Amino acid sequence: MTERVLLTGATGFIGSHVYPALVRAGLDVLCAARKPRQAAAAHPDRRWVRFDLEDGASVEAALAQVDRAIYLVHSMSAAKNYSEVEQLEAERFREAAERHGLSRIVYLGGMRPTKSISKHLESRLKTGRVLRGGAISVVELRATMVVGGGSESFRIVRDLAARMPWMLLPKWLESVSEPVAMPDVAAAIVRALCLKLEAAESRVYDVPGPERLSGRDIIMGTARLLGKKPHAWRVPLVTPRLSSYWIRLVTRADPVLATELVEGLRSDIVSSGPTIWDEMPEHRRLSFDEGVRLALADEEKSLGMGSRLMERALRRLTSA
Repeated sequence: MTERVLLTGATGFIGSHVYPALVRAGLDVLCAARKPRQAAAAHPDRRWVRFDLEDGASVEAALAQVDRAIYLVHSMSAAKNYSEVEQLEAERFREAAERHGLSRIVYLGGMRPTKSISKHLESRLKTGRVLRGGAISVVELRATMVVGGGSESFRIVRDLAARMPWMLLPKWLESVSEPVAMPDVAAAIVRALCLKLEAAESRVYDVPGPERLSGRDIIMGTARLLGKKPHAWRVPLVTPRLSSYWIRLVTRADPVLATELVEGLRSDIVSSGPTIWDEMPEHRRLSFDEGVRLALADEEKSLGMGSRLMERALRRLTSA
């Protein structure tokens, strides 16, 4: 009998892209949402269950119906103390999963920077430790920027590349990372669900993309694929904190998320441990350009009229 998988965060960026990959793999998926009726209206072809980590009864009821779970929960924009909230929620989820005898939890977190670490990334790592601290097999996957339509970090990149004919590129944009395409992340999550491990064995895998790129490479590469050639100048003194204010003004990014995500770019973030690709050598990862093309196509579908008009006006002004 096929084991049933609970997909938390099913209405979010990662969850909405992972669902089709799970179905293609032949898995029986139960989607979790705080407002299942609203989610079902948008996706009537999927099965939904109410799931709210602030409501213990809903967590228990959802986990009672499944054998494995994918944990895609974060509370970054919920409150200033989001890190503490995330740890408490992860502990609550793990303990409920233990009570219901789940055989596997897969968690997608963030890769550790080589030097300074932002509050956001530190919270991602702490969440992984909490989930791995129990009696259930947990596979923690760690990625840098996930390139896909709906990704908050990629949306910042896309909007800067699309809207800025002139750019000041601070020194911290020379930090390198390994951005990974959303289809590759979905494939990694599916494999992590199916790894054969001991009952309580947990593992941590990095999920790097195939290329090491600086922040400058990422922005200018995206601009190139948009058919744009912004004029860019390197400047030494603009901090990530100052840059986040400008990003809030120019892009569609959530203000809190923008600040946290930009703060995470102070250091190189590259794989230093085992990767999930060691477990799936047959998988060909998408190049950065391939991932961006897919992401831009998705973003084009969701771009609002206000954004379209603004970008059209910018094109006219800069081409005049």
